[in-house]
Amino acid sequence: MVAKITGQQKKLLRLLVEGKAAVKSRDSLLKGVWGKRAALVDELYLVQLVYRLRKALSPVSLDAHIVTVPRQGYRFIPVPYTTTVPPAPEAVPQVDSALEQARGLAHVLARLGMPISTSSISAFSDIDDALHIDESQGIISCNGVIAKLTRFELRLLIVLRDHGEKVMSRQQIIAAVWGPGAMVDENCLTQLVSRLRRALHPLGLDSCVSAVPKVGYRFRPQTGAAARVL
Repeated sequence: MVAKITGQQKKLLRLLVEGKAAVKSRDSLLKGVWGKRAALVDELYLVQLVYRLRKALSPVSLDAHIVTVPRQGYRFIPVPYTTTVPPAPEAVPQVDSALEQARGLAHVLARLGMPISTSSISAFSDIDDALHIDESQGIISCNGVIAKLTRFELRLLIVLRDHGEKVMSRQQIIAAVWGPGAMVDENCLTQLVSRLRRALHPLGLDSCVSAVPKVGYRFRPQTGAAARVL
């Protein structure tokens, strides 16, 4: 059985598996995954990322190896370097040897269908730079950053994106977001656009939503950052 994980999930997994500290603090994980933008990223995004990583690791029985440590952070229970099925996480002994940790990481990579090489950092650095929109979860991701949008913020983003780079009038947008004949003031749209830009800021996409004076708004995607709905 092989599991597939995203570039951002790979980065988180590497942070959890490697390093001397058994328990990785939330702050260290936020900085390790999101870098300079960590200060703009809510801890909720880390919780969601851990949840998705566990779900992705479930097919290879590694989901239970990521343990939440209350009020501290997360730890990864080492995987013994063996060709047999590993025992339950509670029975896995603490690995103190750096060599055994490296072998354990190689074994994890092998079970994920990745090259068995503990020196291959590139396996964890290919963060997807495309804009992904998950309508069912209300989540978007780009450049390794995840953002949670409200229902109307997500609807506005999709409406603008689906219109290409063409300018949409305020009335067109209101009808598409709130429905035809909706009694919505243009100030509500202005406030919604402002909230959407704030939500897109951690992803570096806030400038993609641009205002066209006396007309409306349009969405200009980043160069090379194609958008697709999940």
